[in-house]
Amino acid sequence: MESNFIEQAQRRIRQSAAVAPGEHAPTLPGLSNISHARASLPDVARENYLTGLGPTATFNHLIDDIVPGLNGENRSGRYWGFVTGSTLPIAELADNIVSAYDQNVQVHLPEQTISTEVEDAALKMLLRLLRLGEPEQWEGRTFTTGATASNILGLACGREAVVASRLAEDLGSVGEVGLLRACMKAGIEEIQVLTSMGHSSLSKAASVVGLGRTSVKSLPFSDAEPWRLDIDAVERELQRKNVASIIAISAGEVNTGRFATTGIEDMTRLRRLADQYQAWIHADGGPKPTHTLNLES
Repeated sequence: MESNFIEQAQRRIRQSAAVAPGEHAPTLPGLSNISHARASLPDVARENYLTGLGPTATFNHLIDDIVPGLNGENRSGRYWGFVTGSTLPIAELADNIVSAYDQNVQVHLPEQTISTEVEDAALKMLLRLLRLGEPEQWEGRTFTTGATASNILGLACGREAVVASRLAEDLGSVGEVGLLRACMKAGIEEIQVLTSMGHSSLSKAASVVGLGRTSVKSLPFSDAEPWRLDIDAVERELQRKNVASIIAISAGEVNTGRFATTGIEDMTRLRRLADQYQAWIHADGGPKPTHTLNLES
């Protein structure tokens, strides 16, 4: 019974999303479709507001009322501002497998499931594809759910590293004693995030990990190239006393696709400056930052 329901539902989903050969997918829905979808949403004023409809009626509501009010980025090669457009069929199928089996890849249970090793195999392939060296150089590698999670993880790792680099080994760490106490012991008055045209999630992440939105400082090379990082300005900021720094480099800025650095010379200089001033380099993967790779000393 359940399998039939899923099969029939999947068939209707594919039919609703199908585009006939030679036709263009409607990227935006009509206003009437949006109005109808909005009116169909649960209304707290109705007596049956919290009454369950059952799987069939709920699915009919979703496919008949809600789906026509969605935009069509996924069915079109056109880009409309958010990095959610177009999914290859095999990626959609893989996503369905993930939903159906609901694995926990963050807990490695080699005698019980292969899921963690599957993810790690994909990470190793990604490192190879991007020519980032051997997997052993990237301990703790992981996939995240998107831009915000990637930047939260990256800034949290950076926060831990820049504070720990100024702490004696017997004085603990941020994870052990907390951010405030660790900074006091390390003589740190401020932690700053230096970037150029940083993704909006960078400021959100800075807020979540306790650095604050104002810790994110944009250092554009020029008005003509705001995505490019001014490395001279970075060096001046790194020289500030009692200030620890995280350098957030956009590896493909989300609106322009441009890189914060111009080549290996820029990266080499940033690496040298980070080592000299005990800073952390966080590379934001830009257009679709579903993973974070942090360049540690």
